[in-house]
Amino acid sequence: MPDLTIVGAGIDAGRDLTPAARWHIERADKVFFLVGDPVAAGSVLELNASAESLHTLYDVEKPRIDTYEEMVSRIMASVRTGAKVCVVAYGHPGVFAYPMHRAIAQARADGHTATMQPAVSSVDCLLADLDLDPAACGLQIFDASDLVFRRRAFSVDSPLVLLQPAVTGDPSFKITYGREGVAKLAGYLVEYYGENHQAIVYQASQYSVFGPLIQRTTVGALADVDVTTGSTLYIPPKEPSPVGEERG
Repeated sequence: MPDLTIVGAGIDAGRDLTPAARWHIERADKVFFLVGDPVAAGSVLELNASAESLHTLYDVEKPRIDTYEEMVSRIMASVRTGAKVCVVAYGHPGVFAYPMHRAIAQARADGHTATMQPAVSSVDCLLADLDLDPAACGLQIFDASDLVFRRRAFSVDSPLVLLQPAVTGDPSFKITYGREGVAKLAGYLVEYYGENHQAIVYQASQYSVFGPLIQRTTVGALADVDVTTGSTLYIPPKEPSPVGEERG
């Protein structure tokens, strides 16, 4: 077993927690977790009594990057004792997971073995629930804040997925976020798509007995829709890309 293993709980831990993830959790000397609901937390604790939540490091208005660095420090302090450490992250542990990537990089830099196991992410759920296939016309994925404030180049003729739209432009941690960031995001997207282009605010279900939350709206009306920290924004293509001539 590596010195540090990062695994994902998936979106619905009861459905998505893989046998490999369970194996690593059960056999670790120390487990840390950062998951999205109490059922997932309970599942981890049942597998290993040493499990400790990293969510307690968050604090209202504290910059998220400071919290992430504290998480890395907490993880690495345990790794450096010689313990076999497993960290359980919500969704896919490599998607929107700065502290997980940072911990692996730090562990390897210190000479420890470290690995990450794949898991189901919100994007995987979105593709299934919205019946999308990236083979049709590609798929673009951005952090909403990064897209707006770095003015990333993207194509309107390929589907666009934006992560964390609710926290656009806000680096702090809050229990709830206002609509200011979403309004900025909407204003930026209107430049490319116009007010009336379709938009879908999507939230994967954390429990298999319930369906996903799918809110259909327009780009111009995004700030009027309930966008939460669990929401992902999907923008369908504006127009099909013309077929180019085959190159010889």
